[in-house]
Amino acid sequence: MTLHRDIYWLGRQWAVTGLGIQAVDKKLDGQFDIGVSRIWEDDLAAPMESLDWFDAADFANAVAAARKRAKERPVVFQPTSTGER
Repeated sequence: MTLHRDIYWLGRQWAVTGLGIQAVDKKLDGQFDIGVSRIWEDDLAAPMESLDWFDAADFANAVAAARKRAKERPVVFQPTSTGER
């Protein structure tokens, strides 16, 4: 899965995008991405902490950036209306 076109913050492993927090590595196929509706949950990193590739500091920075962005500009994370059904 590719990153959402709107990228607001980019770390080594994680990006804050219009969808929320996404893993940069395409090989992970979006299975660890965090939707915007979940960025305020506690223990977001818990399912990944035991994985060798996981960079906890980079993830914490992504969470902080997403939460800051949501407070400052909450409309950024709302899907655009295309008029299609």
